Amino acid sequence: MEHKPLRILSIGAHPADVFDQSGGTMAHHAARGDYVACVVLTHGARVHDTVISDEMQHRSEIPEAAELQKLMAERSDVKANEVRQACKILGVTDIFFFGEDDAVLLVTEAAVKRLAKLLREVRPDIVLTHFPKEGDTLTNPHAITGQIVMHALQHAGSVDPGDRNPPTRVAQVFFFGQGAATIRYNLWSSEGGYTNDVFVDITDVVDKKLAAIDCLVSQGYGGAYARKRIETSDGAFGTAGGSAYGEGFISLNAETHYYLPVTEAALTRTRLSDHEIMNRYSYRIKAE
Repeated sequence: MEHKPLRILSIGAHPADVFDQSGGTMAHHAARGDYVACVVLTHGARVHDTVISDEMQHRSEIPEAAELQKLMAERSDVKANEVRQACKILGVTDIFFFGEDDAVLLVTEAAVKRLAKLLREVRPDIVLTHFPKEGDTLTNPHAITGQIVMHALQHAGSVDPGDRNPPTRVAQVFFFGQGAATIRYNLWSSEGGYTNDVFVDITDVVDKKLAAIDCLVSQGYGGAYARKRIETSDGAFGTAGGSAYGEGFISLNAETHYYLPVTEAALTRTRLSDHEIMNRYSYRIKAE
């Protein structure tokens, strides 16, 4: 069957989120010819920034309001440029910066309507975003972002005065698995909570993902952190899904198939010996 290009929108709370949560998956789809775009909901100046959240911790006094706001705007621009560099590596060209301040990130009507309008414009088939019940679900900006997305998806399915774009719906939502749920290796490990039920093998593009995260210098993500993050998190997802490195997701909707869905990865694994499977898990990033 001829592949019909998909339209995928990855929505992250902070500048780094779409990369460390779905960078490999985005790279796969972009390379296949699918449309891939991302939304950065907040400016991210408060999170992991080398100046705002690091240096300020060691100062005896914080700058006055006007100076601090100017500095945060400058740091936001730095982060936005890093996001553009990282997206270029993954083959993603469309980036939407919403510039929200996550000092007190809330589900507001304005944020929901703005995102719903973008959804009607972009008309994605698939949305990737944060799990709405991550952490305490109340103050966690990842969870709040997921909640804003869910409200926006519902609102995008109807008309809105002033928006000439027709309503739109998505076929599937995949929530980022990192930090949101236990890793599901099989049915027996899923008891008692939400679990990652979809894994994408990113072993062949893990170097691209690493290079993208290395761009996020202002957050301290590049270098040792990027490698540790990929080895621990993507390594764990990979092991669960039968590969060296993977990204895990929680699917929103159950899916209907005409035939029973068995992946080529699962069939391949049945033909491997124990040591061959271990060798697949043992592959490590060769990038410096």
